[in-house]
Amino acid sequence: MLHALRIKSEDSQAIAMINQLYDTAFPLYEQRSYQGRKAILNHSDYYLLNFKENDIFIGFIGCWKIEGYYYIEHFAISPVLRGQGYGQKVLKQFCHDVGKVILEIDPIIDEISQKRWSFYQHCGFQQNEYVHAHPSYYPENKPHELRVLSYPEEIAQETYQQFNHILQTVVMDKTIL
Repeated sequence: MLHALRIKSEDSQAIAMINQLYDTAFPLYEQRSYQGRKAILNHSDYYLLNFKENDIFIGFIGCWKIEGYYYIEHFAISPVLRGQGYGQKVLKQFCHDVGKVILEIDPIIDEISQKRWSFYQHCGFQQNEYVHAHPSYYPENKPHELRVLSYPEEIAQETYQQFNHILQTVVMDKTIL
């Protein structure tokens, strides 16, 4: 049975596996520093969820609780388990448990980005047509364009503006990057 455990401390046994997956699953420009990852564990609105099944590490979701919805900042499945349906299983369970979800993906410009969009679409996500740039984690990088997806339905302009404001001022606060 798949279950999620919230990690609140860098002393957790799971943090080493999560950090190893995080480092390999995301390009550097999409990563927080180690100090930033440690700092957000203490933030009351941040949830680092370790997903396991039969004591086997499946993957993780790093997300923020924001005014009635959850924003998934990072989501990754162990590379040895990819292609076996765990991504959908984890994401569908998460969405079922929390209700409203927002996340971002790269613009749909090639086969890989189309497959990624199809994956999220299959999980019930809707694409929103807002022009959106994710702030940079590092000063030497520029913000990058992303598409905003939401579950179970598209979000209103007001909700998008609220999300973007919290993304800019809380999630991407320079003291926790």
